[in-house]
Amino acid sequence: MEPDHWHLRWQQGRTGFHTGEPNPWLERFYPELGLNSGDTVLLPLCGKAVDLVWLAQHKHNVLGVELSEIALQHFFEEQQLAAVRSQQPPFTQWESGPITLLEGDFFDLAPQQTVDCRAVFDRAALVALPAEMRQRYVAHLATLLSSGTTILLVTTDYPQQEKIPPPFAVSDTEVQQLYRDAFEVEQLHSEDLSHSQDPLSKRGVTALVENIYRITRQ
Repeated sequence: MEPDHWHLRWQQGRTGFHTGEPNPWLERFYPELGLNSGDTVLLPLCGKAVDLVWLAQHKHNVLGVELSEIALQHFFEEQQLAAVRSQQPPFTQWESGPITLLEGDFFDLAPQQTVDCRAVFDRAALVALPAEMRQRYVAHLATLLSSGTTILLVTTDYPQQEKIPPPFAVSDTEVQQLYRDAFEVEQLHSEDLSHSQDPLSKRGVTALVENIYRITRQ
């Protein structure tokens, strides 16, 4: 997806992907990240996710990356947090206590900015990107993370022809292929949501699965 697509969605308020609650898979599988107090967690394409606050409340530093200025404004307003803004080219940095959000393109993120990251939570980045960008995303992620860094990844899989993305359908086979060169992949859980109240199911998708992975940088 081009940046203009996401800017327009935030301008128009088309943010149905935002739930307003911490992600239940993060709450359930957080221990799999093996974090210590004070460790930094990276959230790519973070939007205004409540997960940022949830992780900070669990005594972690949080680094988020987000294209949309509107998303970041909403995040700090809704969480009633005062943010200090500064220019850190090519990003605008928003900082409030343990939460640092970088406004800009994830693909501009450099290894020196993620040197302290010990984990990644990705519930909205990989599935937001078309296939050709997913390959680029994983390759860039590999350059940012040191050996042993752990990713908690949540993906959605469904018959792609039944819905206009995002989120994009990402199969288990694709996950294994995308990460195998630089990471070790372990599927932690697979949940059939075909008959649930998930928004995708309610839009007529005939099959829907969410997969959760622990992925470790080699």
